[in-house]
Amino acid sequence: MGRVDHDYAYEIRRSMTDPVRLCERLGLTEGSQRQAGGVLCRCPAHGERNASCSVTKGPDGTIRAKCFGCDWTGDALTLVAVVHGLDVRSDFREVLLEAASIAGLHRVVDELRGGKPYEPRALPEAPPAEPDRDYPDASEVAALWAAAGPVDSDEESRWHFEGRGIDARAATRMGLARSLVLGNGTWCQAPPWARYRGAWWPEHGFRVIVPVFDANGAMRSVRAWRVNGVEGPKRLPPAGCRASELVLANGAGVDVLSGKSRAPCRVVVCEGEPDWMTWSLRAPWHPVFGVLSGSWSPAFAQRIPYGSEVIVRTHHDDAGDRYAAEVIKTTRDRAVVRRSAA
Repeated sequence: MGRVDHDYAYEIRRSMTDPVRLCERLGLTEGSQRQAGGVLCRCPAHGERNASCSVTKGPDGTIRAKCFGCDWTGDALTLVAVVHGLDVRSDFREVLLEAASIAGLHRVVDELRGGKPYEPRALPEAPPAEPDRDYPDASEVAALWAAAGPVDSDEESRWHFEGRGIDARAATRMGLARSLVLGNGTWCQAPPWARYRGAWWPEHGFRVIVPVFDANGAMRSVRAWRVNGVEGPKRLPPAGCRASELVLANGAGVDVLSGKSRAPCRVVVCEGEPDWMTWSLRAPWHPVFGVLSGSWSPAFAQRIPYGSEVIVRTHHDDAGDRYAAEVIKTTRDRAVVRRSAA
C-alpha cells in the first residue's frame, strides 16, 4: 500500500458517509433494521439469521461497522472488502475501485483503472463531529406513556398480542405496554422522536410502546412495537436518540434496579420484547429483564442482589450467545447463573 493508495482511501472514506445508502448498495438490507444513525444488518463477515451488525456514522463523520455477534469491526472500505470477498491488504486497489464506484467518484475510478498517478486536489473536508446522542427528554417520555391507552382497547394491537399468546389486558395492567392508538381510533399526541422514516409510528404499524429502563430503575425511553404492516423492523427505539444501556424490566425488575428489593431472588434475562413480556406475565413475582443489542452493561449486573440465581433465556444463535456471554461474565461473581432454552 503506497502513499497514493492512502490518498485515495482518505478521499473515498470522506465521500462515503451515509450508512443506509452504503448498505443498500452492498445488498445488506434484507432482514435489516433501521436504528438511530444507521442500520442493523446481517453481518457479512459470518453467516447469521438475525441482524447483529451495526453500521453507523462515527464521531468523525465516516462510516463504522461493528458486529455484536462475532466482534468483527471495520470502516466503509473493510465493509466493501468483506462483501466482495476481498482482502483489504492484498486486494487494496480492487477494494478502492469497488468503493469509489459505490461513492460515485468516477474520476477516481478512471485514475485507478488507468494506473495514473494521484493528482493532488482539495480533499473533502471531514464532516463536523456529531454530538453524543442522548435519551429522549424524560418529561416527553413520561407524557407519552401517560397519554397512551390500554393495549386491549385497540383491536389490532389486541389481536396481535393474542396471536402471540399474550394477554393484552394483563400487559397493560402490569405496566408492560401501552397503545398509541386510543379506543376511539385516534392517535395519542406524540413527541417529534416518535417517528419512523419521517412519519408517526402508527402510520407504519407501530401501535404499541414498551418501557425501557436504566441501571437505576428510571424509565428513560420507550420502544415502538409494530403490530401490523410488513415494512420496516418489528420494534425500534426513538428516532435520533440513544438506545444503548437500557433494558426491558417488569415491576419486580424495576424494584431490583432501583434498590427497593435487595433480597436474593431468581432473575430471568430474556432476549427481545415478546419473550420478555411472556415471562413477565408467566412469573410476575420474579425480576424479568429483556436485553437487546447494546442493552446489558456491568451496571445492571451490580444491581442484582448477591446470592441470587440468574436464568439466561436468550436465543441459541450468534446474537443470543453473545448476549448470554455478557450477562454471565458480569453476574457470575455475585449469583448462580444458568443458561436455559429461550
